[in-house]
Amino acid sequence: MNKTFTEISDWIVERIAHHAEIEPSEVDLDADIIDYRLDSLLMVDITTELQEWLGIELSPSIFWEMGTINATTQWIVENQEA
Repeated sequence: MNKTFTEISDWIVERIAHHAEIEPSEVDLDADIIDYRLDSLLMVDITTELQEWLGIELSPSIFWEMGTINATTQWIVENQEA
């Protein structure tokens, strides 16, 4: 079953906030992912968890390719299998 934009973005926000040790309310969906200063291995781990949760394959560099949580989430929503 496909996830909604809100479900996906909330999941990503929660994981980034957890690893960046900030409150989810401090995560800006339009901020560059690099602004959260998470190393590349950690972001690959988050991507792996995300693809397991979604049940779809994602590029390990999707967050860098898309740049923001909004762009990443939009790409996922548009590319989920129906």
